[in-house]
Amino acid sequence: MARMAALLVATGVLLAHGLSQALPGITGPSTPASSATPTPAPRPGLSVSLSGRLDATGALIEDVEVVSEDGLAILKLLRGTRVLDAQGQFPAAITVTATGLPRRVDAAWVGEAYEFRPEQVTLDPPAPLSISYDPRASWPFRYQDVDIRQVYMTYHDEKGPLRPALASVEHPTPSVAANVGHLGTFILFCEVNSWPPVS
Repeated sequence: MARMAALLVATGVLLAHGLSQALPGITGPSTPASSATPTPAPRPGLSVSLSGRLDATGALIEDVEVVSEDGLAILKLLRGTRVLDAQGQFPAAITVTATGLPRRVDAAWVGEAYEFRPEQVTLDPPAPLSISYDPRASWPFRYQDVDIRQVYMTYHDEKGPLRPALASVEHPTPSVAANVGHLGTFILFCEVNSWPPVS
């Protein structure tokens, strides 16, 4: 009887081992549930078609608004604005996408970056862009670390905020506006007084 029980146990172990080796594509690798980190889904941009809205010179024949998905960035293209790409062609559409930014030591982002594409499309005359934010929001910094009396709007590239700023406010206000002459990535930021030491 003991011999029979030992044989059954050994068979079960061998069968389990064989299945795990033979079916790796089905069972997948063994990973503890606590160590699995879900990958956030990409946030799609919103696109506004310019088809049928431009005349032979690339000027808009009607007003067009390009608004970010969160409703906080609004680019107003007024009738008569010429919209041309770097080759002097008419873009088929304008897309805006909101993205987060990594922390820096020389500036603190207020909200997200807004990418208006195609990049370097010119707007003639410059078009009004407004970016709003919640002054009570939980930003990734402490109020005592930054000068929130001045919030700036500017273009952003891989080096960070481009200066001089396009516009600024000297007190906490929920919106900053500027006229922009070409598309690109726009941000709001505050100057940093001092960051707390990294622990």
